[in-house]
Amino acid sequence: MRTPWSRLAACCTAGMLAITAGACSSSDSSSDAADGKVTITVTDMPPTTQGTLRKQFTDQVAAFERANPDIVVKPSEAVWDAKTFAARLAGGQLETAFIVPLTEPQGLINRHQIADITDQVKSLPSSDQFDKRALAPGTDAKGHNYGLPTSEFALSLVYNRELFKKAGLDPDNPPTTWDEVRQDAKAISEKTGLPGYAQPTTNNTGGWTLTAMAYTYGGRIEKEEGGKQVAAFNDTPVQQALDWLKALRWQDNSMGTQQLRDAGEIQKSFSAGRIGMMMATPSTYVDHITKYNGDPKIYGVAALPSASRSATMLGGKMAVINPKASPAQREAAVKWIDYYYLRAKHDPAEAGTRAKAEAADGIPVGTPTVPLYQPAVSGPVDKARNEHATVPLENFEPFINGVKQQEFVVEPAVAAQDVYAALDTAVAAVLTRKSADPQAELDKAEKKAVPALERAQR
Repeated sequence: MRTPWSRLAACCTAGMLAITAGACSSSDSSSDAADGKVTITVTDMPPTTQGTLRKQFTDQVAAFERANPDIVVKPSEAVWDAKTFAARLAGGQLETAFIVPLTEPQGLINRHQIADITDQVKSLPSSDQFDKRALAPGTDAKGHNYGLPTSEFALSLVYNRELFKKAGLDPDNPPTTWDEVRQDAKAISEKTGLPGYAQPTTNNTGGWTLTAMAYTYGGRIEKEEGGKQVAAFNDTPVQQALDWLKALRWQDNSMGTQQLRDAGEIQKSFSAGRIGMMMATPSTYVDHITKYNGDPKIYGVAALPSASRSATMLGGKMAVINPKASPAQREAAVKWIDYYYLRAKHDPAEAGTRAKAEAADGIPVGTPTVPLYQPAVSGPVDKARNEHATVPLENFEPFINGVKQQEFVVEPAVAAQDVYAALDTAVAAVLTRKSADPQAELDKAEKKAVPALERAQR
């Protein structure tokens, strides 16, 4: 049986959320019923084509209503779509609580399109123990809360522990800087004849990973000018990241010869034992085991290496509230968010129960996630989950220890997928043509991205 929480634990891929149809009643004070009950609408209900998951979701709704008899929950299949959001909000068709990618809350806050839920958040269990880095995408300059994270991921360095051993490297001490990655990649390539490091170049994943690298050099792919986001491809940190890749490819010959691949294709080769290191999320362990039949023992994860600063790309989703919701609806919606998304992240008993069910379901248990709470809360939760772990926990320790100190930087806020697509071409050019000039290729990529950025901000 697939559990509802296993659905929540599924890996979030960068930048894109699908759309399904779904409209619901206006979320205004008229839903505060005369009988003392308050009605809210919520998103994330699986479609009818996913019957088992849909039933599990509605069972959770029923359990929540039993625990909160003064609240009525009306679920919807609708999910975030930037193209229709404004029209749905203006037409009163937006749910009380809805889920958005982490790139969106700051813009929604600035446009007053989501509700301030600071007071409601304070009433939640362990609210004073939230990790401020996890809350930051939904927090304004005054420290007011406008959203709660439901799932977050941080990019990391995934490495083959067996290839490390064959190259004379210590798999328990993976590289922590890009200079060390370069050294280790060269050692792996020379000792094994396999690529020591692989970087994707297609399907927007080349631009995605280059962006994450730029963050570690202290840069950004977009910057604000005149109240709008503009491309920052030619800022020094982006060039430094691309220069680093060129050096690995052509000076060190440690990236192999097959360069036109996306992240999924690289992961498949990694699981087959054919790549030393790659950039990915720890959750790719699930595909490593279940999709590609990879050896659990070879899979190691470290925090994303640093250059000039310790930073990583933060992705995921956040729950926000309709600005038209009444105070009672805001309170009810925040309770629902906590019940459905957050309980297992702050309640050790709930975490253990869900982990036990996931293990019985054959779902890998124990892969690390970005902590949403401080160690005083996340520590006991992790301990409860790890009692049912089905993964080699020690292989994830370098990531767990490293990510605690990192700065979290979200993906580009405007036209991220168009930006990534443009950057794909620069990464591919540098890795396939020795004569390619990184700065010239970034100039070309920026020209491709500018129209998309302008269209998105009209």
